[in-house]
Amino acid sequence: MKLYVLSLLFLCINFAYSQNSGSLKGTVIDHTNKPLEKATVSILMQQDSSVLSYSLTNDKGEFNLVKLPANKNLILYISHVNSSNYHQDILLNPDEKKQLDSIKLGGKLLDEVVISVAPPVRMNKDTLEYNTDFFKTRPNANAEELLKQLPGLQINMDGTIYYEGKEVSQVKVNGKDFFASDLRIATRNLDASLIKTVQVYRDKGESKKTVEDEEKLPITINLKFKKDFLKASFGKLYGSVGTRDRYEAGGLFNTFQDTLQLSFIGFGNNINRESFDYNELNQHGGLGRAENYGFNDFGGRNYNGKANDIAGGFNLNNDWGKKTKLNLMYMLKYKNEEGQNQGSQTSLYDNVKQFGENEYNSYRKSLAHNINTLFRHRMDTTAYVEFTPKLSITNNDGKTDSWMNTYTEDKKINNSKSNNTSDGYNINYDHNFHIEKQLSKKHLVSLKNTINIRNDKSEEIGNQLTEIFQNPIPNTSLWENRTNREKSSSIKTFAGYNNTSIEKLNFDFYISYNTSSSRPTQSLFYNRDNTETIHGEQFENSYSFKSQEYVTAMKFYWKPFKKLAVNFGTAYAVKDNQFDLFKINERKTTSNGYWLPNINIRYKDFDLSWSKDLESPATYQIQSIRDTLNPLMTRLSAFFYENKLQQSTRFSFNKYTQKYQLGFSAGVNYKDKSEGHRSWRDVTNGHYTIQAFQAGSTTNYNGYLYGRYNFKAGNDWVFYISQNSSLYTYQYYSSINDVDNKLTNLGINLTQEFSITWKNLIGLTPKYTYSWNKAQNSVKNNPDFIATANRTHNVGVGLNVNPIKGFSLETSYSLENRASGLSGRDNYHILNSSIYYTLKNNSQIKLTGFDILNQNRQNYWGTSGNTTYFQNTVTLRQYFLLGYIYKFKVTKLKN
Repeated sequence: MKLYVLSLLFLCINFAYSQNSGSLKGTVIDHTNKPLEKATVSILMQQDSSVLSYSLTNDKGEFNLVKLPANKNLILYISHVNSSNYHQDILLNPDEKKQLDSIKLGGKLLDEVVISVAPPVRMNKDTLEYNTDFFKTRPNANAEELLKQLPGLQINMDGTIYYEGKEVSQVKVNGKDFFASDLRIATRNLDASLIKTVQVYRDKGESKKTVEDEEKLPITINLKFKKDFLKASFGKLYGSVGTRDRYEAGGLFNTFQDTLQLSFIGFGNNINRESFDYNELNQHGGLGRAENYGFNDFGGRNYNGKANDIAGGFNLNNDWGKKTKLNLMYMLKYKNEEGQNQGSQTSLYDNVKQFGENEYNSYRKSLAHNINTLFRHRMDTTAYVEFTPKLSITNNDGKTDSWMNTYTEDKKINNSKSNNTSDGYNINYDHNFHIEKQLSKKHLVSLKNTINIRNDKSEEIGNQLTEIFQNPIPNTSLWENRTNREKSSSIKTFAGYNNTSIEKLNFDFYISYNTSSSRPTQSLFYNRDNTETIHGEQFENSYSFKSQEYVTAMKFYWKPFKKLAVNFGTAYAVKDNQFDLFKINERKTTSNGYWLPNINIRYKDFDLSWSKDLESPATYQIQSIRDTLNPLMTRLSAFFYENKLQQSTRFSFNKYTQKYQLGFSAGVNYKDKSEGHRSWRDVTNGHYTIQAFQAGSTTNYNGYLYGRYNFKAGNDWVFYISQNSSLYTYQYYSSINDVDNKLTNLGINLTQEFSITWKNLIGLTPKYTYSWNKAQNSVKNNPDFIATANRTHNVGVGLNVNPIKGFSLETSYSLENRASGLSGRDNYHILNSSIYYTLKNNSQIKLTGFDILNQNRQNYWGTSGNTTYFQNTVTLRQYFLLGYIYKFKVTKLKN
């Protein structure tokens, strides 16, 4: 409630400000007196030529600029890529709504003056370009601070960027990929003074194929460096030490030339976070506790436990002439992680309540090599080839120890202790190969090939001591050496033809051949009660699976008029599956054909789609033998031979503007088959029997509502309010002690966020999240199956203060109401803060306090079948870091 009152207050402030502002309307025409669409209309302050706002003309050449400051000397600046630039002095009175006469580009009207310098903002075909000469930043500012000055772009506290209400997915430098998928590596580490032009566009890629819906294309920002630089080398070094032996250190070095871009990166820390985003707040309001969320490519993203992460590598981009591009990225990652988990659970079996307690500790090390490569060559304007091979090699080893107790209110049932050591490796290779040729403007052919090859091996040696109190001989021991190997591959080959010769009706014809195979094998030796080591062939779960799929398809794209587009088509798939269960000498082959139609209708901002798709059998659930080796658990054999058909229906509405965004979607997913689990529990000794089985159909629903409103009060204040709401269901089958049950999980999540920014110097972001989950059973009037619900409230706020007299502040607070046991709940107050002071040489001293109140916990509460469980996982606790950050830049100008 307080959040909405605060929002209403600032809406009132915004309304009050609007009474002291004006608006400007007009129409832009070309030299032939026709309306000029996508002309860029900018408003500049005459005092310093800074850009206040901009707009693009519509298909009638009209523009409308609102909330412009009154009694200020302004400049109206209009540009178009095919016309000469135009500017005019403007002075608005309070509340004035000024209507200009038609403005003609290419001639002189209304004291038009043609100038030769690049405009502050312009549309160059489908690319929006900002001239950074019109946007002032402080010395040694990074690219993110520059982007915050650009009208039309919104940068949140966590570094995410929005353009016209859509999140930017990639940042490039001089048209080249910069190191990794996380755009903050570029925006928070590149020097703003190097950048001449910022380009924003929807990335169509290299293909000449007609884009059916440009609104769904990813948005990319390209930072173009100033041509005056022959060579630029820049980067940063940093290091911090702290309490509880916490540390972080790293370095980033970049050198850019005309056709060569080379970057080196390296870091190490034991604070569960990745590097090169030294902002301590990875999410709004500090709700991403323990700095768990970060980049995808550099290690350090530890969701549980504690770890020491070290990584290093390089990224190379090189252009060979204008036709060939090469990208090579290599990363070496080392991780040494520690996990500690304690939990408890309660279950009902035949009206008998059973309790359990457990503890699980793990210590793991891994060393990984990752190589990503891109080779692209354009033979001419109509044809190109692209090849992207990737290779990863990972070695890992570790050890675990655990214990478990099971009991009722009256007696002990069993307990066990175990310890294990493991060693293994994973080799993974995949590539994408794509070649495309435009035969003419109306005909295009393409060929694609993707390959994935995996080779995994793991060896585990374990000891288990078990005590079953109701057995005549209660104590037993088990030693086992289990080796798992799996070789798998997936190959997809696609050949397509695209035809656009019929006006308003395009069609695609394609054929594909897909094959996949997996071959998991086990080798097992065991020793029960210190008797003798035996080769346990009867317990080895080894099998092979091979699938071949032949697909022929036709797809049509029909656009009868501008606002309506219809995609429809069908595919016919023949799928051959072959299973070989080695240990029981069983082989099965299936071959089936399927029609897979689909349709998608888009009208303005509305979208309706339906499709029918095919899934392979769930081979990961196959258990080819009956495994009775563990004295506390029996695993029954389970086979899955049948493909699964699913039908999906989705309706959505999305409206994106610079001022507000609104989105709604609802969907239904139906599958004719699913995977379920049966379990039996002996209440006298706690013995557990489980089996996977081919279950019946499932129907899952989901809905999503998103709203965002941005408003600006003067030149200094910017506000936005947003909310996200989602609802989903998830069904699965769970049979317990021969009672069949279909469980439906229902979840609701509501998030409201408000942001206040002043002069891009101070940002305040309060946030509230509510989540509700309920488990419903199809079994009624059975005390062993109880419907349960769980509610969670999170309230947080983040505060950022950019450099003011050399000081910067980043702090976050969150109040989280979470489980503290099977039935209890506690409030946890998580407070993080970082203070920076910038020295005269532009280096920085940093003081960080994480979990200052020393309350950080990782607690989980949930239900599964007839069991309610609680889990507590070790995580980072309070620490303080004192560090130093040094940024450097060396540039060489052209003569």
